[in-house]
Amino acid sequence: MSVAVRSDVALWTRRDATVLAVLLAVGAVLVVASWFFAAGRADAGDQLAFVTLAVVGTMVGVAGAVLWTARGRRLINLRRALLLGTAPPPAADGALSTDLVAGPTGKWFHRADCLLAESRGWRPSPRAQHESAGRRPCPGCRP
Repeated sequence: MSVAVRSDVALWTRRDATVLAVLLAVGAVLVVASWFFAAGRADAGDQLAFVTLAVVGTMVGVAGAVLWTARGRRLINLRRALLLGTAPPPAADGALSTDLVAGPTGKWFHRADCLLAESRGWRPSPRAQHESAGRRPCPGCRP
């Protein structure tokens, strides 16, 4: 569902505030009612149903707050996208060398021009030698 978003309009509508208020009120009523009914019972087993009702009431109130927050975050993200546009495409893979290098105790082997391997003075070796040494391809330069 696409929503038109203007930056000069409030994040939440009256309907959003009403839903929040109703859920918080229902949750509070359930907690207060469970407390009221459980208070007159001496046996803990008799109070268990009312404790469960209080937990449900708490969950209803928390659900209202979560829905309120999620709606606000969604609208903020839409506004941010409207103001900033989309992110530029990722840069092309900068490592183009065919020489493969690795440190003497490294877990990865890299292209010679990988940012993680530049200026280290590692000597190029064939791919088979790196793989036989138990090294894996660098996830950054993807040799």
